[in-house]
Amino acid sequence: MKNLSLKTKHITAVSLLAIISSSGVAAAQDNFTLVPQGRLQVDYTNANGDNSGADFNGFDLRRAYIGAHGKLGDRVSYNVDVGVDENGKVTPIVAFLDWKPFNTKKGNDFRIRVGQFKTPMSLDESTSSLFTSTIERASFTDSFNIQRRVGVGFVQRGKKHTLAGGVFGGAIDHQPFGSSNEVALRGTYTPFLKKKKAVHLGASFRYRTDNKDSGPNRYTQRPYSHNIDPILSTGRIAESDTTFAGEAAWINDKIWVAGEYAVNKAKCATCITDPSFNGYYAEAGFFFGGRKVYKNGKFDRPKVYNPVTKGGIGAFSIVARYDGLDLVDGSVNGGDLKNIILGADWYPTKHTRIGINYFNSDANLGTSSSRLAPEFIALQTASISKEKVQGFLIRAQYDF
Repeated sequence: MKNLSLKTKHITAVSLLAIISSSGVAAAQDNFTLVPQGRLQVDYTNANGDNSGADFNGFDLRRAYIGAHGKLGDRVSYNVDVGVDENGKVTPIVAFLDWKPFNTKKGNDFRIRVGQFKTPMSLDESTSSLFTSTIERASFTDSFNIQRRVGVGFVQRGKKHTLAGGVFGGAIDHQPFGSSNEVALRGTYTPFLKKKKAVHLGASFRYRTDNKDSGPNRYTQRPYSHNIDPILSTGRIAESDTTFAGEAAWINDKIWVAGEYAVNKAKCATCITDPSFNGYYAEAGFFFGGRKVYKNGKFDRPKVYNPVTKGGIGAFSIVARYDGLDLVDGSVNGGDLKNIILGADWYPTKHTRIGINYFNSDANLGTSSSRLAPEFIALQTASISKEKVQGFLIRAQYDF
């Protein structure tokens, strides 16, 4: 359990973000450009556990990034972000170069990408944390450990499709060439696409080996809020795994519906049979004074029709999501989790967001205590197999 205050280093990061964003700094010389960028997300959790009687209350500096993007000539572009974690440590988040090896027709784009970037998987994971429908992403994206890694890949975009793939090592701050390896591929198709309307379909695949230092892969998950330690865990069981995911979405101006289903097949030398886990979600939402935006196979920055900077009241959205994760199969009992999430957001401008999510996380505890919160280990010790955590997660965010 975390109960964080915004320490001096956090305040320094916030101040730096504000100074750079307000200055509007940008540099351009010939074919070189440098555009500053950054984001700040501060969360507050107020929740309690029914059987454990535990209170989970506290602030979390969820993300504080600062960086830049731009061009290095006609065919090369770059994107770099560093982040400040909860302990004040500066950590590389994004650092990649894109190279366009040849000219493409209008509406099409192909580039080779090298560096640290997101493994191409999942609609929810591919959408920036700034634009996700709920404050936290789907449970399976965390449990199956979809993240940024150092690698080489490609990105191809057309008017109605995208295709991205790559080969990856580890994260840049954790032995990028000496830990686990991944191969991933994601494709999307938009059979119907207009300015304010779209039908989205997509699928993705990933193969991953275990970490040579820490051993087999482990699957865990929190009761929704990042400010609460895990409630589910399989322990370290998987020498490798293969993940398949399907996704779909429908956007009609102010209304949207989206959902995903993912299956993770793990190779386990110590299990009677190799286990298979699954996760899913379905959501529906509505905008007032704005609309959901879809671009390049993912959700993008929402449209705010009347921002407060122009005398308006901004935009509002509401969303309902049902989210599930099952880590039980054969001899492996990592538990299962079902989340009900009801959310409301206010967008004063297109770069600011204040959101509140009510969450109800209903868990069947597994048999492993690996990395679980002490409150949930105590339940296992007392032979209590169920726990429900419910409460509120509030976020204030700004980006430039």
